[in-house]
Amino acid sequence: MAKKDKSEDLVKDLIHEEDWKRMNATAEFLKRGPEAVAALISALADETPRLRAEVAHMLGRIRNRAAGVPLVPLLTDPEPAVREAAMEAFRYVADEAALAALVRLLEDPAHRDTVAAVLVRLKDPGALGPLVAMLKSQDPTARLMAAEALDQLADPRSADAWIEAMVDPDLRDIAARSLKRISDLREQIVATLDRLRDNEDMVALEEARIGVSMDLIALGRPAVADLLEALDDDLWVVREAAAQALGLIGDLRAVEPLLRKAKTDRDMGVRESCIKALGEFGDARSIDVVVEAIKDPTTRLAATEAMSKIKDITVLVPHLELIQRMKTDRDGLVSYHGGLMLDKLAKLLEEESGKPAVEKEYDEWDEEVPAPAPKAAGGAGGQRGGLMA
Repeated sequence: MAKKDKSEDLVKDLIHEEDWKRMNATAEFLKRGPEAVAALISALADETPRLRAEVAHMLGRIRNRAAGVPLVPLLTDPEPAVREAAMEAFRYVADEAALAALVRLLEDPAHRDTVAAVLVRLKDPGALGPLVAMLKSQDPTARLMAAEALDQLADPRSADAWIEAMVDPDLRDIAARSLKRISDLREQIVATLDRLRDNEDMVALEEARIGVSMDLIALGRPAVADLLEALDDDLWVVREAAAQALGLIGDLRAVEPLLRKAKTDRDMGVRESCIKALGEFGDARSIDVVVEAIKDPTTRLAATEAMSKIKDITVLVPHLELIQRMKTDRDGLVSYHGGLMLDKLAKLLEEESGKPAVEKEYDEWDEEVPAPAPKAAGGAGGQRGGLMA
């Protein structure tokens, strides 16, 4: 059977009445990953609502950006279950082109209410540019809806656009309200970070840092722009709190700045916090930084864990020898994460070559050989003499 026909059959099996058929189709699509996206995208126009919904779910699980624009029409699908599935998937695949296509639908009276609701629910900072552009639309309703969605983002980067919008009578009230929100947010961030200043007691400072980090995380994406600035603060504890918050907020704008600070910050603890934050993203761009950080005893453990969280397994392949050494490391946690990566690589390389790529260190029939149990490694942190470092 041709590969195309097999893909079409697998798509239909996603809603097969037999459980094993559905499970097999799901497993096969996840195994194929990006290679399955084209066949799934073709099925988004299927006349069966349940299949459209399942295909959208699968595209969301594969998380390939090529699905972003094709999913946009499903966000206005007449079937609620399809819209919900498309919305959930869109969170993981939307790129700038997809968000721009979505924002353009604000000028379509048939879909603008649904699109406005989607934008408010998503609160994706990637929509900022298209929304700012829509503030100058000739359609007054589209301008107003774009303004409402932009107001929900509460992104400090929109301040200039709001200042320009003050001349538009239809947008003046929203612009004033949003500028006030942005100003209040910045004051709140400054006040939160100020709790870390002028505190020389290290125990109290650590307690304050944890509290500050949690408060910053609660502010979410609107705080990202100011937190990126805080990465260059004079105080190590402010930089450390900002790095931790950025990692847990999860906005991709933070990846490049965190990579820079992980390499160049003068404080060991800040570098370690940046590496931990990068681990939260699992971004392949961090591979060179974490491999280099493994060589440093002060950041070795954080870098090992961050490396094991990278989602694109292919970037690990050139470092197979390093990972094999990590697997036999005397430190239990290093060995544990090395083992995780080795298992992922073994699967990948076996699928590509058709034969085992990594030799096991014990007989596969020996069930009594336990997996290495994680154990805490001894701290290698240096002494900090004060806040300025």
